[in-house]
Amino acid sequence: MSATIQGTSGNATLLGSGVDTAFSAKLDVWLARLDSGVVQTTGFGDLGWRNREPTIAELSGSASGMVIEEFAPVPVLVFSTGTFDPSKCEGTIVLTATTGCTYTFTGLISNVNIDRPEADKCTVTFDFVSVGRITQVWT
Repeated sequence: MSATIQGTSGNATLLGSGVDTAFSAKLDVWLARLDSGVVQTTGFGDLGWRNREPTIAELSGSASGMVIEEFAPVPVLVFSTGTFDPSKCEGTIVLTATTGCTYTFTGLISNVNIDRPEADKCTVTFDFVSVGRITQVWT
């Protein structure tokens, strides 16, 4: 089972291979596909009864926002030195859905595009797919 979810806030801390934090981003908008499935959770205490529960299997989509300039200069040096490999980029992603639900997970990040106009904010867009555990919290 899958559902499309979207939001207008969140953040991401992107890490590249061979470097510490490459940059952080404040997300303006994101759109994701939430895939879920039913897993068997039967345990010894269930006395022969089978129990199943729905679980989030994968979260994938795209996001855009603004690079937070914690690391000056904005990661141009990281990209130009060759130590940052966007194809192996991962990071902590927090997405806040329009329903008020927050999803936190480690994600693989691809198609990173950074645009730095001369007199405007530094924007970033990227695609992501979750890796491992996804925490869902309703606020």
